[in-house]
Amino acid sequence: MIRFLPAALPGRTFGVVACIFTIAGITGAFQSYAQTTPATKQENIQPDSMNEKTVAVKYNLHTQKIITSATGTLPISTVRELPYSYLGQALDGRVSGVTVLRNSGEPGIAPSVLIRGAAVPIGSYADMFDNQPLYVVNGVPMIAGNHPYPLAIKQFDLNGIGSGIDLNTMVDMNNITGVEVLKGAEATAQYGAQAANGAILITTARPAVGKYRIGLNVYGGVAVKPTMNSGNGRNIVNGAFQRDFVMPFYNKYATAAEWVNFPSYLMDSTQQAYYGAADWDKLYFRNVIQHGVGVNISGGSERANFRFGVGERTENGVADKTSLKRYNVYYDMMMVPVEKLIINTFVQAATARRDRNRSMRERYAEQEYFPDQQLPLPPNKLYLGKYYGYLDEGIDDNAATNLQVKVTAQYELSKYLSVQSQLSADYNDNQRNLFVPAALNDGNSFNSYYTGVNRRVRVNNFLLFNKEIAKGHALGIQLGQTWQSDQMKYDYIRGYRGPSDFIKLIQVDLNPDNKIWITHDRSLVYRYKDYLKQQLVSFYGHVTYDIQKKYSATLSLRSEGSSYFANGYHWSVSPVLALNWDLKKEPWLQSSAHLNALTLKASGGRTARLPIDDYYGYGPYYTVDIGWGGNEKISSYASFPTLGMPFSKSYVGGGVNWPYTNQWDAGVALRAFDFLDAAVNVYSKTSKDLLAPIPVDASYGFSSQTVNGMDVRNSGVEASVQGTFKLSPAFKWVSSIVSQYNTSKLLKLPGNLEAINYGNRRLQVGKATDQFWLLQNEGIYGSDDEVPVSAAGKKLTYNGIALHAGDPKWKDVNNDFVIDDNDRVLQEHVIPPVRGGWNNSFQYKNWSLDMSFMYALGNHLLNGDVANRFNFVKREGVNGMDGVKELSFWSSKTNLDNYPRYNPWSKVDPYQVNQNLFLEKASYLKLQAVTLRYDLTRLPVIQQAKIRQLQVYLTGSNLFTLTPYSGYDPSLADYYGYDYGYAQPLPMTFSLGVNIDF
Repeated sequence: MIRFLPAALPGRTFGVVACIFTIAGITGAFQSYAQTTPATKQENIQPDSMNEKTVAVKYNLHTQKIITSATGTLPISTVRELPYSYLGQALDGRVSGVTVLRNSGEPGIAPSVLIRGAAVPIGSYADMFDNQPLYVVNGVPMIAGNHPYPLAIKQFDLNGIGSGIDLNTMVDMNNITGVEVLKGAEATAQYGAQAANGAILITTARPAVGKYRIGLNVYGGVAVKPTMNSGNGRNIVNGAFQRDFVMPFYNKYATAAEWVNFPSYLMDSTQQAYYGAADWDKLYFRNVIQHGVGVNISGGSERANFRFGVGERTENGVADKTSLKRYNVYYDMMMVPVEKLIINTFVQAATARRDRNRSMRERYAEQEYFPDQQLPLPPNKLYLGKYYGYLDEGIDDNAATNLQVKVTAQYELSKYLSVQSQLSADYNDNQRNLFVPAALNDGNSFNSYYTGVNRRVRVNNFLLFNKEIAKGHALGIQLGQTWQSDQMKYDYIRGYRGPSDFIKLIQVDLNPDNKIWITHDRSLVYRYKDYLKQQLVSFYGHVTYDIQKKYSATLSLRSEGSSYFANGYHWSVSPVLALNWDLKKEPWLQSSAHLNALTLKASGGRTARLPIDDYYGYGPYYTVDIGWGGNEKISSYASFPTLGMPFSKSYVGGGVNWPYTNQWDAGVALRAFDFLDAAVNVYSKTSKDLLAPIPVDASYGFSSQTVNGMDVRNSGVEASVQGTFKLSPAFKWVSSIVSQYNTSKLLKLPGNLEAINYGNRRLQVGKATDQFWLLQNEGIYGSDDEVPVSAAGKKLTYNGIALHAGDPKWKDVNNDFVIDDNDRVLQEHVIPPVRGGWNNSFQYKNWSLDMSFMYALGNHLLNGDVANRFNFVKREGVNGMDGVKELSFWSSKTNLDNYPRYNPWSKVDPYQVNQNLFLEKASYLKLQAVTLRYDLTRLPVIQQAKIRQLQVYLTGSNLFTLTPYSGYDPSLADYYGYDYGYAQPLPMTFSLGVNIDF
């Protein structure tokens, strides 16, 4: 339904036209069909008088939002008190169409959010960035806090570079009044190519008019460490467990030469380091305190009013001494200097410090150097304490800062026409300073320093026309232009073998002339830097026509030009059409007593997509690829910066076009019996002309060429049901279920190829893009005679290697008597096809209780933790990532007796993880949050003190998980569907807090 607020509002003084376009329909959280205006929705503080409420409406800036049926709304009131650091945590299970992925419960690691599936297949860590939605604060699109382009200089695809903190995805719930998730083409049309993956709109609390009022929210609580040595938790083990595990393999399969290589740390059962107390968990895990506080003050006159606030939040991790501390400040001021002119200034800033995990894998991935792996860290807290002591002699500082400034001026040219101009600036940086003492690196110390800076300047101007051109016929037109400039740069330096652990920095030279190196041998210091700049220009228009508030149509057209593309390919055009029909206003339904509202909608259109980097548009590019197999990412030779062709990566030959997304959706929303709301939305989102690497002739020297031509379709159904039940005059229960089904399918590859290897993923036309590519395990060969032989006398082999007794029975899918990649099968899904939540709110007098469940169905995981346990022969003493044994090596949860005992020394790699032997169902149901509140506002003593609101609350988070998965938490795994048991747990937390409004 399109709503046009009348120009003459009650109490109107300065003639500000309040005009918004809203198309009622499907939302993640149902709203009343008697919708309030944005100004009344955004105020969470009750005004003292009707005058204050009227003023809030008078000075509302016109919005350029087009709220549609492809929009989900987060019920802020149910999550405000929860100690969430990231917005993704609040969206999970509460808004349909949203999938939240986490690879760790560690503080400071942001979850990844997908809206209507992954438009780009996830084959590498960088691909996650290409699927993230746009974050918009008060109408201003934010520049990415973390960008994938520096990942090109890292050898291991394990994690990001720098601090890893993304302040853009962090939220201060004390300052938020609304969160909307834009999903459909007509919803994202207002932000163009930047919102091709959807957009998350965050609206902050606005200034209030009247006497000064102060708000305070403070909480404190505890995060509980996981339970050890119980039926549902980790079993902490020592060398005796590992020895008992490997001995049957040695006794059955090992030769004399293989016995010689028996792990040295398991040979002597009298040594206390490995056979003594297994109590590393007592130092590694801990119960910790969580706390946060937010204070704001607001007030002012009708001509000028403001809101100012500050906040602090500390999230301590239950594992590995991790923590995240965040501080934020914001200021919002509204002024009416002259009649018909409104000026709004909004400023917010935040800074965060992170104590990151101390895992060896992440440290080795950063330093790209592996010390001797023969002896793992013992499972004893005494040795773990010594390890922590060495780390404490080093440095690992991680910090991030951001700042956003927006100035908006709006002027009413006439009763029907207004103009608005907006200037915004966005800045963020992140830094990491790392020093690893020589004692932890076989006498080879390591230094690195990274600083990344992202900046954006944006100008947005638009005209807004709104008029009832005939009785029952209304026309709304918006014409606008946006200019945006992004600049991103980083500086990174790393060095090895410093002169002393007392010198924890890299001093390059004394002066530019003599090149005297002070701290490090210049051949062991490597410097990297990059600078990326993009200009984005947009011209857009939205036309909405409404007939009797019953039929409406919105046409949007946007043309965008980006400097990411070479000459001749700069511009794209994105058209979108949306239609709505309010059936309840039809004569044949108006008499229905039980049907309160019924709306149909349909929309379709195209949205251009921006690539995540600039080198795609400029043809052949260079990189720092001049190293060798063990260390490819070398940037300099004897301190001289160099560039080489990216032979180990794909090259771009030029002529890259804009990728784009074609999307349509159709839905119905209804309200019946005055208490039941339901909605269903069906959609199809096809990403076309995506960039993909295709194989090239080996004589080129490159591994592949990146070209346009990959098409991926995400399609599915979103459904929501909510009931409001008044069980008694004082007792009300609101229950809602949100659910989604999404499936992705690869429609096309460049050059009409049928399949390609895409990073860690296998892509095949006609198959889903998130499936595992696995050998099919059918048992074990008990003797050599059991190995099949063809009629021609050809014996079954694995990549030409003969199979013997003790080897796996892998299915020969194509019956060519060779087990190879052609026998791997794409199966199951990494991303849950079905996902949703069940949310309940109970209210009884001054008490209220919220409970939120979330569920995931149809997803699977590869239990890499078990695969690594069985694959001990290929991991023992290996000088590389496969040889690293974290502390989780000294724990076990899965029943290992359920797996066959292959010959681990076989050349066929019998315990490779990519086989269905380790594939497990990973569906789950999680009670993610409970909040109990008591409102003290009505107590006489509180009213006498003139306290507007006083509420105390108790929260619990991550309370239990039900799952068939035999490993740890199925909601924590890497983005490719592998669970190696390295993820830090999501802790159970409890907090007690108070909300006060003076």
